Amino acid sequence: MVVIEISINLELIISFYLLFILGANNVANAIGTAYASRATTYRNLLILFSVSVIIGSLFAKNVGNTVNSISSNALMALIISALVMTLSTYKKVPISLHTIIICSLIGLNFSPSNLQVFWKILLSWILSPIVAVVIAYMLYSAYEKIDIPILKKITIIRYLLLISAGIVAFNLGSNDLPTVLGTFTTSQIIYIIGAIFLCLGACLYGNKISETLAMITNLSVSSAFIAQLSGGLAVTIFTALGMPVSTTQTIVGGVLGVGLTKGIKTIRWKVLKNIIFWWVVAPIIALIAGFIINRLIQ
Repeated sequence: MVVIEISINLELIISFYLLFILGANNVANAIGTAYASRATTYRNLLILFSVSVIIGSLFAKNVGNTVNSISSNALMALIISALVMTLSTYKKVPISLHTIIICSLIGLNFSPSNLQVFWKILLSWILSPIVAVVIAYMLYSAYEKIDIPILKKITIIRYLLLISAGIVAFNLGSNDLPTVLGTFTTSQIIYIIGAIFLCLGACLYGNKISETLAMITNLSVSSAFIAQLSGGLAVTIFTALGMPVSTTQTIVGGVLGVGLTKGIKTIRWKVLKNIIFWWVVAPIIALIAGFIINRLIQ
């Protein structure tokens, strides 16, 4: 009984820490483009983010129940994910929790059959940001040709951008949060506490990641909305095909796409190369760490 209690407490501590880091890193998915375009103050964006995440956590039980029913090697996967996410956040690079967790689980449950599945997932990770770039480029090019008074156009887009930011934050609370906590609990109270930790991470350290996203290219309110919309559409397309993808990667792809409409020279390629470098390195670290632990346990 004592061992079980210690295990549960350890999972709880690691999960809350991971959610804190998730908030610091993935807050950029929700409000990064709005922050870059100065749609409103960063304080207002954090309030919008926090309220949306906490509301989302109230709808987290379904995903939590699903994750709870299929969890295996959950504790080690959480530990590896926490360490890798911490490293990526320290480097101020936006990265996907799902990517890290999948790679750590593949390493922990290494087998030829799992590798076959992994190659398909890897293909979706490569293609999804490229698709987002294409969608963003086409949408923004078309948007600029729409004949609407500029002030009216910007006002409408600003509201749409803030609504979409709230939706992404809601999804963090309703989907990503129970992906972490559902590995060992389905308690609604724990989910709400986890949401608070996620919001704390966003408030205390999230601006660093949002600044990185803002550095890729200059964004207006309109281009910021198109970038976020394109990222969401890319995720929808791949989800319909049954391929798991990263919202983080598709939103970065969307930002790149709208930037390219203004010319290659408007892209800060050094920033983008650093992001892509960590997109490659971080999952590899998680995969290798999981593989080594798997071999040590055996």
